[in-house]
Amino acid sequence: MTPWLRRHAHRIFHPLAGADAATLASVLLNGGGVGPLHLHRIATAIGAAAIRAPFDLLERYRVTRLSGQGRAAGPPPLFILGHWRSGTTHLLNLLAQDERFAAPDPLAVGLPWGFLGVSPFWRSRFEEWLPPDRIIDAMPVDPTSPQEDELALALMQPLSYYHGIFFPRHLQRSFRQGVLLEDCRPEDIDLWRRRMDHYLTKMQLYGGGRRLLIKNPAHTAKLAELLALRPDAVFVHIHRDPYDVFSSTRRMLLTLLREFSLQSYDPGTVDGLVLDLYPAIMARFDRDRALLPPGRLVEIRYDRFVADPLGTLDEIYGGLGLGSFEPVRSKVERHLSSVRDYRRANHDLEDPARLAVRRRWAFAFDRWDY
Repeated sequence: MTPWLRRHAHRIFHPLAGADAATLASVLLNGGGVGPLHLHRIATAIGAAAIRAPFDLLERYRVTRLSGQGRAAGPPPLFILGHWRSGTTHLLNLLAQDERFAAPDPLAVGLPWGFLGVSPFWRSRFEEWLPPDRIIDAMPVDPTSPQEDELALALMQPLSYYHGIFFPRHLQRSFRQGVLLEDCRPEDIDLWRRRMDHYLTKMQLYGGGRRLLIKNPAHTAKLAELLALRPDAVFVHIHRDPYDVFSSTRRMLLTLLREFSLQSYDPGTVDGLVLDLYPAIMARFDRDRALLPPGRLVEIRYDRFVADPLGTLDEIYGGLGLGSFEPVRSKVERHLSSVRDYRRANHDLEDPARLAVRRRWAFAFDRWDY
């Protein structure tokens, strides 16, 4: 496959091509229409859902049977929390160097209903379509790269901020429902819980008894929900300078909208969304963290993590009782060496935006002394 086709494959196979028929029908019905230039992407998604349907159904029965036999048991999962662009991906990539952890890979998030049953032949064919990087930045992606689980959840049920990216006429609504579970019907929240539990169970089977490593900024507002599903889970929360968080999140969302939206949108709505969302997420996180006993949560600063990644990881391992960090230290050092030439984007903000961030996110400046 040519580099150009890998780079632009998502313009043919939209992420919704991994959704089941019920989820696809729901988001299309409530999305507000698809632009004429994107109809081929939806046609591909509908065809993919129809072809996969019997195989995905068989896999659901298989997961239910194996989990009933106790085959999905394992250590308490580790969830990485933190607002978008706070360093969650860097932390995930370093922790994933430890083979004691199992994180979702690109196929596990792109085909959440059927990834367990994909044959080696088809796996290699699907992997040929992977983009060379994350699209939102220059971070390389390969078939083993750890991924966050939000896309998988978006392809299994309707509550996900990704549906606001795909159908941005409802950008605000999708983010508040998918991240905060706000203004949702009880039956939709119940479906989210069941799909999240199903996906975690599949990943436990996929990981072969290793500790699950799940990273998702949207989960920062769902600590109570995660504890209800996995009461023994442990958590690490990473935070970053608010100016960098705002600038980078704005850039990320505008890139995602440009590449994956299926209808026209107003880029001007992004700033207000980001400004509103961070305080709401942290209010949920602060409310629910009281549910955690000591030894279940470690908080770290991004700047100190970047300055001393090995020391920070050692702190996480010790604080959460993950075992010794020493067996994986050399592997983490090799990974750090391999990405040392990666250049982070400049996050300079224009003065009006800086003033808005300082005013609206004053809690973050005060709380973490930025």
